[in-house]
Amino acid sequence: MHRYLLNSFYNIKIGKNNSISKSVKIYENVIIGNNNKIHDNVVIYPNTIIGDNNIILNNNIIGEYPVQASDNYRDYDFKKVKGTKIENNNFLHVRNIIFAGIKRHTFIGNNNKILSECHINHDTIINNYVTLYLRAMMAGFSECLNYSNVGGYGFIQQHKTIGQCSMIGGSQLVTKDVFPYFVFVNGKITRLNHIKLSENVIKHENELKKIAEEFYKGNNKNINLSNLSDEIKNDLKLFLFTSLKN
Repeated sequence: MHRYLLNSFYNIKIGKNNSISKSVKIYENVIIGNNNKIHDNVVIYPNTIIGDNNIILNNNIIGEYPVQASDNYRDYDFKKVKGTKIENNNFLHVRNIIFAGIKRHTFIGNNNKILSECHINHDTIINNYVTLYLRAMMAGFSECLNYSNVGGYGFIQQHKTIGQCSMIGGSQLVTKDVFPYFVFVNGKITRLNHIKLSENVIKHENELKKIAEEFYKGNNKNINLSNLSDEIKNDLKLFLFTSLKN
């Protein structure tokens, strides 16, 4: 059967100017945008949406079937899987595995770098300009906000929020939300992540440390953002909202 007819039969929609290896396996209900490069032995499971200008190297698995500890596997209904959405300009190095969502799309936004053998579990959200270094692991319902970084072999526990421009050191176990802007090592924030920050943020280091201390004490009502710039206020408001939501 002609490839176009096969695509129509399985409800696969592929845009223009894509370079897709013949060894790529694409399941039903998949949408692929324009100008993507998808290399050898990539597997794209059902209900996956891929945007434009993404580079997906060898042996990535996208939209793998998710499970939860509470699932009854004998009665597993694959039709309930929500799928995976990857937006634009992302780079996926080799052998990453991205699980589809159970309650929402597992989501990867724009301009992210996912390096080799990362594990992105169901319902995870990776926003924009995020870097996951080799073998980073994101458990279910976790979220990385813009410009955050997870070091190699980092493990993020489920329902945790990684704040904007933060950096998690290599081989770290993260069991609590990571406050924006700081480097996180041995279960606590240390110094500002200067590489990612503007001078406007850096000059507020002492005040940001005090706000972070109140956050980790659970004293959100005592957090005062009035002396901060609109840029910082907006980041912290989004982080606080996201940490409560997740």
